[in-house]
Amino acid sequence: MSTLTLDVHTSPLVALPESVGGWFSPTTSALLYGATEAVLVDTQYLADDVAEVARRIEASGRTLTTIFITHAHADHYFGLERLLQLFPTARAVALPSVVAEIQATNEGQRKQWRAWFEGKALDNTAVPEPLEGDTILLDGEELKVIEVGQADVAPATLVWVPSLRAVIAGDAIYNGVNPFLAASGPAEWPKWIESVDKIAALEPQIVVAGHKNPEAADDDLAATVTFTREYIGAFIEELDASSDSRDLVARMRARFPHTLNPSALVLSSVTAWKRKKTDHA
Repeated sequence: MSTLTLDVHTSPLVALPESVGGWFSPTTSALLYGATEAVLVDTQYLADDVAEVARRIEASGRTLTTIFITHAHADHYFGLERLLQLFPTARAVALPSVVAEIQATNEGQRKQWRAWFEGKALDNTAVPEPLEGDTILLDGEELKVIEVGQADVAPATLVWVPSLRAVIAGDAIYNGVNPFLAASGPAEWPKWIESVDKIAALEPQIVVAGHKNPEAADDDLAATVTFTREYIGAFIEELDASSDSRDLVARMRARFPHTLNPSALVLSSVTAWKRKKTDHA
């Protein structure tokens, strides 16, 4: 029986300014508590949500030892600088491939975030250290870090908690939210499905999606693993069958009518059709 406790915080669906348009998907952070220590997986990015994560850590009475970043999207690590100020003894880590991607893209994301969130998002100059090996210790219990390769972006990693049979999946898994396929293309989507299959092979009982409906359960594998696999497969099928991006959006809405954030679907569809036209030009 595990002595660890899992606590997931999910940000709300966020309206972007009129100059940008659309919405930003709810994003998760996962806290793991042992008897005396805590580990955080992904940090949030809006000031209010980072403050809530910090409040939960302080209320737990545990010492935050490690902040692990699953991938190089700003919504998962832009709270890092603030949290390191609040918890200066914590160590921020990621796998070396993710560290390299953050180093390469952080400045561009800082500029983009300022435009998108009009001061509501935190600025960040902190970069995690490369994790040596594939293990994080939490009160002596091993958390295993796995690089799955492709998710909505690559490189992508996750945390496997054997004693809880829990996967903290980053953006390899979505739950009740339209997956973001605009940052990848037809060559990457089957690889993303392979990443989902790697997660399924662990036989988890809990899967924390990187983006989820705040009301969705983390122990519903049909809503996480199965949904993500089927959604990507459906997008591949409907892109081939559709006549344009609007038709693709309509087809996907018909198949997945209850998923949050239509903006992600629209952008994914427009981007996919632009690539399709270029490939056939």
